[in-house]
Amino acid sequence: MDYGTLDESSRQTAMKQGEAELSERHKLALELADHIMAYHGQLPDEMYNRLTEHFTREEIIALFFQIGSKNGANWFIIAMGIESK
Repeated sequence: MDYGTLDESSRQTAMKQGEAELSERHKLALELADHIMAYHGQLPDEMYNRLTEHFTREEIIALFFQIGSKNGANWFIIAMGIESK
């Protein structure tokens, strides 16, 4: 499913339907990605504290790197007008 074409309410519903199959770590990683994308890297202390309960410091850094690099690549693709075939 392409979550990017859904309105926010529909996207949240679609994501929740798959949550039963995800571990707490996976759910938190997806929540982090959504939050970082929506709030441009701003991370509340509460979310960081939850991350430290499930991930090591190195894993948190890796999550941020992956989210940031994928986001940067997507912005580049958009800016260049590249379309997938």
